[in-house]
Amino acid sequence: MATNKWMLFLAMLVCSVLGWYYHSVNGNCIFGLPNHHRLDQPEKVKEILFFFRVPKTGSEMTVLLLQWLQGINGFRHVRLQNTVHRRLDTFEQRNLREEVLGVLSVSEGLPVAFDRHVYFTDLERLYSGIQRTSEAIKVNYFSSLRDPIDRIVSQFYYTRATPRPDIKLPPHISTPPPTSYRFQTMEECLEAAEPECSFVTGQHYDLQIPYFCGHDEHCTQLNNARALEQAKSNVELHFRVVGVLEQLNCTLRVAEKRIGTFFSGVQQLYFNELLEPKKNKNYGRPRQLREDLQMVLRNNLTMEYMFYTFVKQRLLEQCGESQNENQ
Repeated sequence: MATNKWMLFLAMLVCSVLGWYYHSVNGNCIFGLPNHHRLDQPEKVKEILFFFRVPKTGSEMTVLLLQWLQGINGFRHVRLQNTVHRRLDTFEQRNLREEVLGVLSVSEGLPVAFDRHVYFTDLERLYSGIQRTSEAIKVNYFSSLRDPIDRIVSQFYYTRATPRPDIKLPPHISTPPPTSYRFQTMEECLEAAEPECSFVTGQHYDLQIPYFCGHDEHCTQLNNARALEQAKSNVELHFRVVGVLEQLNCTLRVAEKRIGTFFSGVQQLYFNELLEPKKNKNYGRPRQLREDLQMVLRNNLTMEYMFYTFVKQRLLEQCGESQNENQ
């Protein structure tokens, strides 16, 4: 009997070192010990949604929808603290996992949705100490994108509408924040070749690829082929849904179909409560960039557009599958 206990302890120790107390079920990450280590307790899966928010992609609207849906669908929505520090080291990634587990420990079995501006963090790989939980955890990763130029333009005008002079960019970003906003239009900024509006291959920027590539140094490097492939691989392997702002109808349809625990009813809620009653009446929104300046930006953002096209195509395929299933 003592020998059996010692062998079980040794096996658990080896698994702990190697990270082997998880398995994959239908594309969802399942955290926890296999069933035969559960001391005959019935398996109870806690389901979570982790929304990796990419700034200026309509993420605040998604957060608002989640806040409304939590009462309708019976889950909790927790907004994790946002900072400009989005690229995390290993210790900080483990702290993020511990923060998530801390919330789950008091969630009374309810599913929980989290959101944060942070680069992709594969929670299923961060397993040390996971045996403290008596339940498995089913994880759904979700995020959204926007046309790269539209997002950059939106960010440009947002920083002028809501100036925060004391904010500091993360140390891995190449371009320092402007000391003054002497250019009030994107056209002026581009024509003057200001660093704020210039995107140089090989420099580091907080664009969209890093939010899917992860925390490696190459992930923030503009037009880095390895970063592009890593981001595409992470989307395919880990994300149930990556939405596209320009394809909002499809985004909501696919989210409701594939992550129904959290997004059930989201289409009806959006069209009834957000689209018609609260149409955006910001008539002073910036005009579209001149075509020649768009071409300059697009040429500098080659791999950002390659990634955007890849995600958009994936979403449209999922959307078509969802429509076919409903027929």
